[in-house]
Amino acid sequence: MEKRDQRMRSRGLMAMIVTAIVLLVGGQATADKTLQDDWYGMELAGIQVGWSHSLVTVKGDELHSQMDMEMSLKRGLSEVSLAMNTTWVETVAGKPVSVALSQDMSMMKNVASWTFTPEGIKIVETSGGQPVTRLVPLPEEKWLTPYAAFQYFIKRVEAGDKKIEVVTMSPEVGPKPVKMVYTWLGEEKITIKGKEIPTTMWNQVNEAMPTISSKNWISSDGVLVASETNIGVGMMTMTLTNRAEAKQEPGEVPEVFYELLIEPNMEITDPWKARRVVLRVKTKDGEPIELPSTGCQSIAGVRDGVVTVVVDCDSPQPATSEELADPAILGQSVMIDPKDSRVISVHESAMKDVPATATTMERAEALRAYVYEYIDAKDLGTAFASASEVARTRTGDCSEHGVLLAALLRVDGIPSRVVTGLVYVPGLRERGVFGWHMWTQGLIDGNWVDLDATLPVTYSGGHVTTGTSTLEEGSGAADMAAIVTWINNVDIEVVSVEHE
Repeated sequence: MEKRDQRMRSRGLMAMIVTAIVLLVGGQATADKTLQDDWYGMELAGIQVGWSHSLVTVKGDELHSQMDMEMSLKRGLSEVSLAMNTTWVETVAGKPVSVALSQDMSMMKNVASWTFTPEGIKIVETSGGQPVTRLVPLPEEKWLTPYAAFQYFIKRVEAGDKKIEVVTMSPEVGPKPVKMVYTWLGEEKITIKGKEIPTTMWNQVNEAMPTISSKNWISSDGVLVASETNIGVGMMTMTLTNRAEAKQEPGEVPEVFYELLIEPNMEITDPWKARRVVLRVKTKDGEPIELPSTGCQSIAGVRDGVVTVVVDCDSPQPATSEELADPAILGQSVMIDPKDSRVISVHESAMKDVPATATTMERAEALRAYVYEYIDAKDLGTAFASASEVARTRTGDCSEHGVLLAALLRVDGIPSRVVTGLVYVPGLRERGVFGWHMWTQGLIDGNWVDLDATLPVTYSGGHVTTGTSTLEEGSGAADMAAIVTWINNVDIEVVSVEHE
């Protein structure tokens, strides 16, 4: 059992990493005319991990902006390959026409298409199951398509502005305008393939993921020459190159899973029976850390940057009025689809022996226990799969357990969402470790109840919640962005443990 559980303790941060890269680069994304055709080599902590290609072409009265990216990382002994393609179509006057998005982070691709109509944005998404279709109102706020946004940025650079704000849209975070803020850092000549290129340096922040910023080097003719972004597990750099060098086979793929582990001051004995745990959490660099009171977690106090966390499995926190009014907690999305035929079939199998007199909590626990056994291939090689895919493949790690359970709860009429945070893992290093993790919350009798389908028990006190998400839009990566600033920057002190 212990070996099985150790394999599960990893939060699928890959979706967030990919989204961060696209947000920072995608806006600079044959044909009648090629306006841009740039290749970039990608390195993590100095090791080549992949490539990115930005292509902009004019076809008749339409402008096509395409961004392709592929990269590989290791989680433990498993290599995870990630790929993404985004294609924007707009008129040459800057009017949006359509978007096509493909994310390959599991066995099945997550494919989405947007069509801009006078009635709204028609979105069709598929991720291992049936297509999910919705019509979203057009945003009232004025915004620019990604190519138009970058051209606006270049014009402001030429005008001498030192701080530039641009509002655009990115399908990776949903159909809503997001603000890009560029701040001038100075001038620098950098050498690419023996050629010295004068550049201006800019710090770039996307309000959708405000804790992640990048440093960009822009040439005088408006080309992104290089960028670097701290993604927690190391510095991700992108450097302008040619196609052959960008796509050359990488060497040893860097491992990121073990870099995320946090060793506490003491061991938590018999952790699955730990019902009440008090922890002190702080950042190593002294920056403030905000943790929510939700589910079994409450914040007992904050002093000198140290947050005292109480995890009491017998005292779940009530939902707020805003949370109760949120339709997304029972809604349908590409990652959590309670209307998917296979998800419904799994729900029927899980509940066939549950008596009609069972309480809501008993039904939720029956679903949690079923998911624990149902996913029989505990595989770190999956970055982030949808509930529809997991229902079909029975494969995945903690994030796959989390989304499948969330979908099954919604089928049962129980509002749900996923939770990101840390979980205590016994048997690793001298005192055990806390590893980044995902689980599920169900709304039961007005309270958010934590349910961890990767454990042999409903829940344990050895958890720290950092955030929640209904996964209403895509992979929810923007909801998890704050984690980046905490990776390799968190200390956890175990204060007390009470067992059942």
